[in-house]
Amino acid sequence: MLLKKASIVSVLALAVGVSSVGAVSAATVTKASVVQVNSSAFIVNGVPVNINTFIEKGKTLVGIRDLSNKLGADIQTEKSNITVSLNGSTVEMKLNSKVIDADGVEITLEVPVKSLKGTGYVELQAFVEALGGHFLKDDSGNIWLDADLLGGVDHIQWLDSARLIASQETDSGRLDFLVDALSTKYEKLRIVQDASDLILAPNGTKAAYTNAAGEVYVYDFNAKSESKVSSDTSIKPELVWSADSSAIYFLQGDKGSVIAKLDLAAGTISKILEDKVDYKANLDVSIDGKTFTYTVTKPGAVVADGSKPVESDDVTIDMKGTEPQIFAYTVDPSIKDNKAVQLTTSTDDKVFIHAAADGSSVSYVAVSDDAAAKSILVTVGKDKTVKTLFAEKDIFEATYAAGKWYLLTEGTASSQFVYEVDSATGAAKQLYTVSDSVSEVVAKAGSPIAVINDGKVFLSNNGLWKPTTR
Repeated sequence: MLLKKASIVSVLALAVGVSSVGAVSAATVTKASVVQVNSSAFIVNGVPVNINTFIEKGKTLVGIRDLSNKLGADIQTEKSNITVSLNGSTVEMKLNSKVIDADGVEITLEVPVKSLKGTGYVELQAFVEALGGHFLKDDSGNIWLDADLLGGVDHIQWLDSARLIASQETDSGRLDFLVDALSTKYEKLRIVQDASDLILAPNGTKAAYTNAAGEVYVYDFNAKSESKVSSDTSIKPELVWSADSSAIYFLQGDKGSVIAKLDLAAGTISKILEDKVDYKANLDVSIDGKTFTYTVTKPGAVVADGSKPVESDDVTIDMKGTEPQIFAYTVDPSIKDNKAVQLTTSTDDKVFIHAAADGSSVSYVAVSDDAAAKSILVTVGKDKTVKTLFAEKDIFEATYAAGKWYLLTEGTASSQFVYEVDSATGAAKQLYTVSDSVSEVVAKAGSPIAVINDGKVFLSNNGLWKPTTR
């Protein structure tokens, strides 16, 4: 959820190393006296490299064989003809020609394909994109070249320190992909398109979801297969894994009235709380599986003027008292008529909600109905005491990972900030300056910070933002 339109990445500089340049058999040779060849820095498939280039008519020409090898492409030469193949795409070109063929589509270059001292050169960006690769020049002038990036990503989640799940929303349903964060290679997961959001297990090996019928499935990332773990067809609007990944808790019913538990080993479902309170949401479960925190939102009341006829349809909705409130329920058989405790009564909206691992407190971003007021990060304990964790900047988006909050906040007139906030002490530090096309920050313990910038995913990588999807 994005509270306000938020931010792009401001990228830092990177020092890169040197690598050798290969050769392509050639016919006609460009005169060396009129060409200034330079060893130019690029980041190819996430790795800093140097490749020989020269500039002509404002275009950068790059060594064909060297770049092809670094992209992982296959290259074949026969006299003056050069064929390069990558991920099912094939580019054919001929020395001294301004036309290259990309899978049957002719592309006209500004500068013809050239040979210099036995090495073939071609326009850099045109060649990479003809191969189906990705070309990106960041704000600091660094050029990222990637063999193949997944496109059209709507949402990502970190699976572990090296892999993430990227999801695409399509007209026919959602598609999910497993992406290697370093190489950017990806593979489609064989999951039914009517699946609910994937809920990743804490052990990083499984994901849970329901199908359209409400049945529960678990996908095993090691076996790369899914299995049905419950045939129960009651509506389950939210799934939450237990800390040891052995059970799945969920809200049950079309109004989320019941908190239930699915034991994966036994395949049985038991009810934890059935208090006839509707519209529960934002379920969290403590490590010991005994404390459950959630919000309750009351529906608005229909108000009609009794003096008017029913057919006039003159009704209004009274939204007073409908703000979400946070509750905590602790399983304790020793307490007779044990009930959930309401922790908040405030009239602010409550978003980006996350409970402490032991269930002792719940943190959230409080959004005032006063448009001039800042959205702030607060925490409420079981004693109902509310404390402010961060109020320095207006908060647009927030995510929690391993005891830290990562906030996307207001910044200057043309940029915004990413802050890290300690959930226990409230100690805050600014990590990054970002501009106004970043919409989300994604974090997980042991994984790089990721941002979604104008629909593209970038990972923090040694002071740079590495493009991971396009």
